[in-house]
Amino acid sequence: MSKDKEYQNWLSHVELSSHENIYDLYNSVNNFEGSGIFYTSKEVTNTGNQYHVKADGNAETLLLDSDEDKFAFLNYLAQNYTDAEKGDIDTWYKLKTELGRID
Repeated sequence: MSKDKEYQNWLSHVELSSHENIYDLYNSVNNFEGSGIFYTSKEVTNTGNQYHVKADGNAETLLLDSDEDKFAFLNYLAQNYTDAEKGDIDTWYKLKTELGRID
C-alpha cells in the first residue's frame, strides 16, 4: 500500500459525488476518526503531526505531513468540492442536508 502526498491525485480516485461523502471526508480528516467510507489516523512525530487518510475502495493512503498540510487539504476540499462560504463546511453541510429533502 503506497502513500500519496498529492491530495488532488488521491481525490481523483475517491467517490465524492454526494455532499454526504464530502462531509464525511471533511469530518474524518478534521477529527482524525472514521466517518462514512473514510478513516483518518493521526501520528505524532518528532516534528509534529502526520495524518493518514484512507477511503474504502482506494488502496492508496493520503499522507498529510503536518497540521499545515491538513488545513490546506481541508481548504482545498472546501474550495473545490463545495460552495461553502469562507470554507465553512459544517454550515454548508447543514444547508445541503435541509435542502436535500427537496433535491
